[in-house]
Amino acid sequence: MKVSKMKRVSLVFSFLAVMTLAMSGCMNSDGGQDEQKIAENEAAIAAYLKTDSLGSTAVVDSSGLYYFIRKPNPAGERVKTGDGATVKFTGYLLNGAKVLSTPGDSAFTFPALGYSTGFAGLERAIFLMRTGEKASFLLPYYLAFGNVERVNVPAYSPIRLEVEFVKKRNELQQIDDFVARKKFVVSDKTSDGLVIVRTNTVTGEAIGSGKSVTVKYVGKFLDDKKFDEGTFSLTTGANQVIPGFDAAVQKMRKTEKAIIIFPSSLGYKSTGSGSIPPYTPLQFEIEVN
Repeated sequence: MKVSKMKRVSLVFSFLAVMTLAMSGCMNSDGGQDEQKIAENEAAIAAYLKTDSLGSTAVVDSSGLYYFIRKPNPAGERVKTGDGATVKFTGYLLNGAKVLSTPGDSAFTFPALGYSTGFAGLERAIFLMRTGEKASFLLPYYLAFGNVERVNVPAYSPIRLEVEFVKKRNELQQIDDFVARKKFVVSDKTSDGLVIVRTNTVTGEAIGSGKSVTVKYVGKFLDDKKFDEGTFSLTTGANQVIPGFDAAVQKMRKTEKAIIIFPSSLGYKSTGSGSIPPYTPLQFEIEVN
């Protein structure tokens, strides 16, 4: 939205940032050495698979990872690009040393898949599973920690990931969950996913298109982390702001306050903007005058 500057907000664990650095490091290494290390990784993975009772069922993916399903769920759902995914996972070196995990017995939710979470191997793993499944993934170094030594992880290390795919949510489901969690009383809901929760009572006609208004707003993600706030003027229906925001203002009355929520199709779509990632549903607290 063309308003004040966006504030940077971290949406994923710091280890994902480490993974991003690892992946960039891979791109700068010697090609010949990488080819040798890839071959060594493949040999190590093959040797590990011989030690696992389900190793003979492993499939190699086009990305280079090997995987097999430990607990199948044929009735489960697969994710699509832009879906959120909730998973539990633990990562090990092939000698069994644990190097990565979700905290305790809790799960971690990736807000949106398909634009790069920073951990290529884990994201690809989720796309290969169905909800309710557990699976083992053997990742070559370039899908894991890369070619730089990390704490307890030697450079070029292949990694075993044990992943449980808990659930998935598309953006509309994420919005429904958010509204239910907040116990909001919905005033308006459109077929394209815009939700309006009015927080005061104002009579009179809706603002409609072609009107000049001043809007005070606070922009947040659905986890309530703020990414922007400010006050600005706009003419409704003039394509000056993102579609969900404009549509909501047109449905409101002057001096009205509301919480508006909408999917990325009415926001920043598959590209994102500044600190707002692609495929991200948003909420705004707004007051129109």
